[in-house]
Amino acid sequence: MSELMDPEQHQLVLAEDIDQEHLHEHEHEHEQEQEVEHEQEEEPEPTPTATRGRKKKSLVWQHFTVVNGPGRMKRACCNLCKQTFAYSDGSKVAGTSHLKRHITLGSCPMLKATDRDHQYLLNSGVPQTATQTPEASPGERPAKRRYRVSGFSGATFDHNLSLSNLAKMVVLHDYPLHVVEQPAFLAFVESLQPRFQVHDATSVETEVLSLYHKEKHNLMQVFGSIPGRISLAISLWTTSQTLGYVGLHGQFIDSDWKLHRRMLNYLMVTSPHSENALSEAIEVSLSDWNLKSKLFTITLDNNCSSHDIYSANLRDHLSNKDALLLKGQLFVVRCYAHVLNNVAQDVIASIHGIIYNIRESVKFIKASPSREEKFAEIALQLEIPSTKTLSLDTTTQWNTTYSMLCAALEYKQAFNLLETCDDNYNEAPSAEDWRKVEVACVYLKLLHDSANTVNNTEEPTSNIFYHEAWKIQLELKGSVQSKDPVVSSITKEMYDKFEKYWRDCSLILAVAVVMDPRYKMKLVDFSFKRIYGNEEGPKYVKMVEDALMELYNEYVAQPLPLTPAYVEQQQQEVADGGEHIETGITTENNTVSNVGNGVEEHENGGDQPKEAQVDDMAVKMEVDASEAPVEGEIEMNNNVTIQTEDIEVNNNVSIQMEEDGNARDDIQPAAPIASTGDGLLDFDIYLSEMAVNQPKKPELEQYLEEMLQPRTNDFNILTWWKMNSFKYPTLSKLARDILAIPMAMAGGGTGLSVFGAGSANRILDDYRSSMRPDTLEAIFCAKDWYQYMPTSVPEPTTPGAMALVQFDM
Repeated sequence: MSELMDPEQHQLVLAEDIDQEHLHEHEHEHEQEQEVEHEQEEEPEPTPTATRGRKKKSLVWQHFTVVNGPGRMKRACCNLCKQTFAYSDGSKVAGTSHLKRHITLGSCPMLKATDRDHQYLLNSGVPQTATQTPEASPGERPAKRRYRVSGFSGATFDHNLSLSNLAKMVVLHDYPLHVVEQPAFLAFVESLQPRFQVHDATSVETEVLSLYHKEKHNLMQVFGSIPGRISLAISLWTTSQTLGYVGLHGQFIDSDWKLHRRMLNYLMVTSPHSENALSEAIEVSLSDWNLKSKLFTITLDNNCSSHDIYSANLRDHLSNKDALLLKGQLFVVRCYAHVLNNVAQDVIASIHGIIYNIRESVKFIKASPSREEKFAEIALQLEIPSTKTLSLDTTTQWNTTYSMLCAALEYKQAFNLLETCDDNYNEAPSAEDWRKVEVACVYLKLLHDSANTVNNTEEPTSNIFYHEAWKIQLELKGSVQSKDPVVSSITKEMYDKFEKYWRDCSLILAVAVVMDPRYKMKLVDFSFKRIYGNEEGPKYVKMVEDALMELYNEYVAQPLPLTPAYVEQQQQEVADGGEHIETGITTENNTVSNVGNGVEEHENGGDQPKEAQVDDMAVKMEVDASEAPVEGEIEMNNNVTIQTEDIEVNNNVSIQMEEDGNARDDIQPAAPIASTGDGLLDFDIYLSEMAVNQPKKPELEQYLEEMLQPRTNDFNILTWWKMNSFKYPTLSKLARDILAIPMAMAGGGTGLSVFGAGSANRILDDYRSSMRPDTLEAIFCAKDWYQYMPTSVPEPTTPGAMALVQFDM
């Protein structure tokens, strides 16, 4: 019967009641041990086709027969391929798991052959005959196939899913596409799942492109829902050919105030260093993702030129669309990680000869265990307390060079003594050389600590970079004026490069730190006076204040986004008149309540929830002058209506008042007043008039006047702005865009190290240089996207569930 079954039947028959079989596995093995003991007591030899003792319960014995082996050993023989497997050594019975695997996983060669024939019949469309599928006898109900399975026998094979996972593996681990054609890989796949067929590298390439387009579609929906602007980070890649590539990343803060960074494009350019190369790539990317109106800043590495960005076509387009804020002063940002890398390389270059000697000295000591032991004995003799270990550096990672110098500096006496007692060693630096190494390590430590701060920050918002930059600027400015020739010579090149970065980016760095409620303008005022002095410092502080106010006013001029206001008309039947009491603020035909927070006002207008108070609304209603009459209506408690024109309630809610700026005194009740019994109706009117007389303060001014937040380690700036976005609706928009600027293209959240942020890491190998540009872009982008969890898109609001009211400042 088993020979007539197709492969699926073989596996299904073994799966039947397999859960119960696992539950009684140990009991069954115990019974088999008793069976062997019973067989040992009987002298007659069993026949190959018969077993003694209790009947075996496992379904696997439908495909195996117990046969005699050498001595008292017994083996299980497959009925199909006649292979034998261990069963009993005379004292202990083996389990049946290895026998199940032989059948269910397709290890049996006879099952493989039958499987291929069966698959051929299915693919060719030939109907199966009675010899292929056993039929039930007349009058007998056909046996039901059972699909309740567990373990490997229950796993279903999905060829498309397997191909998709293979493509993801190739993308995420940088495997070449032709890995699927290598014999070792094919043999490995064949051992896991013989039915998985990968034709060639072209099929994997097609699947990679399919995955890329699918994820791009999802990401475009995310970009369409972001509430603020997006900033770009641009990097140049070179190849062994004359071609180059431009990588573009987008960074933004979503509606939940989470920072995100995604690769947008990886575009080939024929002349990477030409005048319009970057401009054309940026133009293509913005059009491709429909982000022209959302571009905020562009961050460049030191291989890019501002002239490229400000080429005529791109800048004219953005200027005509009013896309550049603050007249483009914040448009171009220099990468902080690249600046640190270049400045550190200047320090290393200033003592490159000494570093060469130290490197050769470490190589000499590490060349043999005997030399290491000898050097350790010298260090012990000199009582050097250092716990650092000598190590060689990696030339492309300047932090490893710094570590090598720090360790060697502590063993400088040991190096000098080694030179006197070992004739083969003559690379020990002189006392003057060690002095230069000591000074260099001081400034490398300054850069190293700053780079570590950037590297270890999970959400590198732009506010953290001001703290690092101003301290380095202050230190280098004082060092370059030092009377010590060693200090001044080493720091001169450092200061020149960092001073240029400070001039270009100090404004945007300062604006970003002002958005940090722990510092605001206080840190800018303090640091600028330290850097420029008490006479020049206030001038630079005034420049930051003016630029910040101008930027804020540009955001005020923009309409606030549509904010869902939960509009509810609560009506109550009055026993004596059947009148309705409406709660809320009515403008034209719109009844708006719970503005910004969705909390209803109390009927008596008195004790309201704090969130619903007018002081905390921080929104202004926009009244369409073309449709609204000169006189509007403000409905107070109990249908009392105030005729107004342009009254501003507590600087936030815009209503109407007279042309002369005073509230109208011809207040008439629109209907008979339903008194609440407290007699304070006039008091409500008085409060409205008092709110008009209060001076208006911009959100920025109010924010800067408030006390600083405590500088605690668990403070999260994005969480703070999320909690205060209703209080500062306009200023929070500015903060969202500013904090999302990618001040560094390496460090926390990027997967790249600040210590290696140089052009040497941006060279494509020959294999990737030979790939098609669209395939290479798909691989680079998909790898970046798959490193993150999917970003959720806000679900659309159910029509009719709430009204949308547009607020404007």
